[in-house]
Amino acid sequence: MSSEIRVANKAFRAFLLGIEDVLGKHGVEAVLHRANLPQYIGNYPPSTMERGEHSIRYFSRIARAMYDIYGGRGARAIMQRVGRSQAEIGLQENAALVALARLGMKLLPLRQQVKIALEAAVKAINEQIGSEAEIIEEGEFFYYQARNCSYCIDWQSDTPVCFAVIGFLHRLLQNITGGTEKIEEVMCRAKGDAVCRYRITLNP
Repeated sequence: MSSEIRVANKAFRAFLLGIEDVLGKHGVEAVLHRANLPQYIGNYPPSTMERGEHSIRYFSRIARAMYDIYGGRGARAIMQRVGRSQAEIGLQENAALVALARLGMKLLPLRQQVKIALEAAVKAINEQIGSEAEIIEEGEFFYYQARNCSYCIDWQSDTPVCFAVIGFLHRLLQNITGGTEKIEEVMCRAKGDAVCRYRITLNP
């Protein structure tokens, strides 16, 4: 059950740092108050793989708080930037491994480079958050798919709401593709779909 899932300290820390990077300290304080999570104000988890009391649902509660404060359009832009910041934090924390991987991949075709990067990201996300994510190839497209998306648990919406994932994937792939890929959420659990699914279109 998603209600029982506790995420790794470093995953929730990266999310909070991503929000702070975009909104500043006062902004993240306002969001945490709105989400009824004031215990994290000035008290972010350490960057470890240990699991504290950080429920997977906290991501969704914070995302909804941003929608309440900034409205749909504002929250969409903010969440995409937060996702990019989360990816950047992960890349910086693993800078040596990332540099080594780039050396090994740079002679591979673009599509193979993208697949390797996506599969590595999915492995880390599943280990740290428990999103039950996977990468699917169908024709010319890649799909990132999560059965237990942390950003829309308990939501009901007519439109997709998991924009942080789009920002995360864009930043992850930017160094490979130059940021030219198109990423769109085509299914979302908040809309009643069985999974959250993102179509990734590569531009040569």
